[in-house]
Amino acid sequence: MNLTAEDRVMLGRTGLAVSRLGLGCSALGGVFGAVTESDAVDTVHAALEAGMNLFDVAPAYAATRSERILGAALAGVDRADYVLSTKAGKTTDENGVDHFDYSEDAIRRSVGESLERLGTDRLDIVHLHDFDYQGGRHVHQALGEGFPTLHALKSEGVIAAVGAGIYAMELWQRVLVEVDLDAIILHNHHTLCDMRAFELLPSTDARGVGVINAAPFASGLLTGRPAPDWHPAPEEARALFAEAAAFCLEHGVELPRLALAFSSQEPRLPVTIFSCADRATLRRNLAWARESVDRLLVARVQELLRPVMNRQWAYGGTEPGSLTATP
Repeated sequence: MNLTAEDRVMLGRTGLAVSRLGLGCSALGGVFGAVTESDAVDTVHAALEAGMNLFDVAPAYAATRSERILGAALAGVDRADYVLSTKAGKTTDENGVDHFDYSEDAIRRSVGESLERLGTDRLDIVHLHDFDYQGGRHVHQALGEGFPTLHALKSEGVIAAVGAGIYAMELWQRVLVEVDLDAIILHNHHTLCDMRAFELLPSTDARGVGVINAAPFASGLLTGRPAPDWHPAPEEARALFAEAAAFCLEHGVELPRLALAFSSQEPRLPVTIFSCADRATLRRNLAWARESVDRLLVARVQELLRPVMNRQWAYGGTEPGSLTATP
């Protein structure tokens, strides 16, 4: 099922018209499992053919491999036909070790390298990435240097919009007040197991901040398969998600099918991205996202998941609730 012009919306005050469904490009580099470059490139082409124009990526995804593959896939495509969202401040090396630097030099260098890898002379959105990780030790530098640098790059015409991509809800409340943002990546907060996105919408709506709803499969917890080893959910929580998957199958619906339809059809969050790395899965996900949502089944699944509903996971070593909303 292809998207049409009616499936484009303005992303907040950015002036960017984006498809309601976009492609998260982490999977292109193999973040969720091995993938060939040819399959990854073909996935991007399938997304374009289906009417998707929003592509979100980051240097940290698979040690820049996701950015490089996306750049190769978009070579020769009219620049007006796609919207690029990437990130800065966090990198991941070939050994899977994360590194964080939100200084002016690091942000400018990161943006320049992303431009080169993506084969473009401008970026539509750049988000400061995961500065809530490692117990929040990077928050001061992100607010004091990282965001001012992104605003300078916007003034210079290198990027069109300034964004942020973090997880910790208590820090979101602070960032939305203190930082002049155009858009945000809000991941894992509008899913079958987490509804906290609505806590932020009064702030984003009042400021005209565009919200990209990401991770409708809860970073692997709602796929019906074991979540990736790097996911911080403990075994008892993983067992609950396995139980929910089995319950859905008993009722004739795969858990990820229900999860994507539920997450992508909220009117107050009109833009959702999902990640995949093959044409067949992309086409399947597009169809799933358009299916009617069985609200009774949603309620029963959420009842099963009640022990983990709105539970915040210790992403990046930051314990839930450890970051205060004020300096």
